[in-house]
Amino acid sequence: MKPLLRSVAVLGLLIVHQARADDTKRDGPPFPRIGNCYGAALGYKSWEEGGAYWSKLGLIVGGCYDLHYDWDSRDWSKPLAKTEANLARLREVNPKVIVLPYVDVIEGIDHKSIPGAWWELNAEGKRWQGWPGYYRINTKLPEVLDYNLAMVRDRILARSCFDGVFYDCWHVEDILCPKTVALRDGRAVVMINDWNLPNTGFETLNGCLAEDEFNRVMEGKVDFEDFLARYLRWSRESRKPAVTMLVGHPRKMPMDPFANHQLPWKQRQEVREKLRDSDPQALRFGLATTLMGDGYFGYDSANMGRGDWWWFPEYDAPLGFPKGPAHREADGTWRREFDGGLVVVNGTPYDTTLHLGANHRDVRSDRVAKDFTLRMFDGRILLPTNDSPRGGDDPPVRITAAPTAKVIAASLDEDMQAVKTPGGLELRLSPAGEPQSILWHGKRLFTGGWPTAKSSDGSSVEITKSDKPIISVADNEATVTFRGTTKLGHAMIDYEEKVIAEANDSFTLDFHFTTKSDFKPQFWRHFFMLPVSAFKGAQASNTRSECALPEKLSNESLLPADTKLTLQRAQQTITLDSSTPMSLVDHRKWGTDEYLIASYPVRGEIKAGKTWSYRVKVIVSEAEAK
Repeated sequence: MKPLLRSVAVLGLLIVHQARADDTKRDGPPFPRIGNCYGAALGYKSWEEGGAYWSKLGLIVGGCYDLHYDWDSRDWSKPLAKTEANLARLREVNPKVIVLPYVDVIEGIDHKSIPGAWWELNAEGKRWQGWPGYYRINTKLPEVLDYNLAMVRDRILARSCFDGVFYDCWHVEDILCPKTVALRDGRAVVMINDWNLPNTGFETLNGCLAEDEFNRVMEGKVDFEDFLARYLRWSRESRKPAVTMLVGHPRKMPMDPFANHQLPWKQRQEVREKLRDSDPQALRFGLATTLMGDGYFGYDSANMGRGDWWWFPEYDAPLGFPKGPAHREADGTWRREFDGGLVVVNGTPYDTTLHLGANHRDVRSDRVAKDFTLRMFDGRILLPTNDSPRGGDDPPVRITAAPTAKVIAASLDEDMQAVKTPGGLELRLSPAGEPQSILWHGKRLFTGGWPTAKSSDGSSVEITKSDKPIISVADNEATVTFRGTTKLGHAMIDYEEKVIAEANDSFTLDFHFTTKSDFKPQFWRHFFMLPVSAFKGAQASNTRSECALPEKLSNESLLPADTKLTLQRAQQTITLDSSTPMSLVDHRKWGTDEYLIASYPVRGEIKAGKTWSYRVKVIVSEAEAK
């Protein structure tokens, strides 16, 4: 073939390929794509009660046939019949909806049909609960996975009303997932819940549920760019139809499942309804992030009761279909253009201003303008309009990436506080004093700083009350003082915390506690978590030993406990000085891709009236240019 003809042919193939790629995206429902996790109630509501809501959904996960090893329960006959009847009507008005029954592989109810040898036992030889009312199953047994596969084949995929299956709290592996995908001649839709979107599994799965992960981004526990990259890869490379879903919650929603489980049903409903509209920023941020890819979005009451039938103005935005992939702007924001409008998300820790050049209407506020303030961890759905400007000015920008001449403090969303040093060290603090982000030149350095603890009944530390922070700023130092009360089990513990940021790029966390009640915690830990991706290969040392932080997990313990610790890597040196010895361990043994620095200032039985303190100072020094 001659060069010109070959070029024309190649161009034609590229155009056809691009057209097919666009057609694939248009095969699903238009955007925004909304889903429901666990609460659709297809098996429990009549068509008259739920039809209008179900008809607007693109993805239904569970909430119809939800199995916890109770496949043979007689209670399933009526819900299954109602589910099949509702789905028959639903597909007449919403033929593109994808419906995936829920299967819990790792936990089961206390049911006589479950063989005794299948229970996973703790160190005391007893069954244990990872979720209220459900006991862990030993999934290392081949017969357990074989059983799940057979049940899914015979009880779910044998019913034509279902599109596939959702495996909750299950991971990418080479037995159950690929064997399930092969069912229905390879047409079964298979989705898992691996919590934080793994970096593998795209080829053999249709999608993954990321529960509350964008909330963790807002809390500073997960890097936005890393999370977005993983989400976009799941959207792009997974089997089709792609069903990856991001779901989150209002930030004030109580998240301890065991504590929530103890509340009366009516009280739980009151909490859910009270907080429904309390955090439009979290809603906007999660939805705008989802719209950067081709996934589905959900927003509900999380561990208080996932699957609420909430509906927001953003869900009805007439975006249609994307014109192309999302792209990153110079200021760190991401944009994606749709047939009906523009979506922008800001996953940076700074506010920015959008300059659009033409009038757009903000779906949430109804404001019409050419310029919009987009605050940190927020998003906007903007529709082009010929209307005249309205709605006044947007709120001003509060904190930017620009260097400062001295230590500054600023109040942010939800009464959060920010402190920043001239050298680029920053802390973002919750209204109660929890360090949400520890940043170096706008990038996440590490996480932690607030105590974590477990009571004898398995509950975690919960902040029950906090006073308004007291802020003091001088040229070389900013101090934010927090006071409040925490709850651990039945024990109430008062605290005072001082966060001191200094111009030499250091910060100090100074805690004082007083318990009002007797209690005996399983542990009380102050900690920092270092991401392996950023710190692997760094040199760690204290007065007793030194090591290079390993790229792969080998030994759990990395350094013996000491009050001083130095971390050296190419970008900077980090020095920690603690009032209580700090251990350094490889936390990958416990399921997260991080190294753990931990101190335990109090142990054993603690009597009412006892006081204790903990203090740690962190200094960050820029590496010298070679």
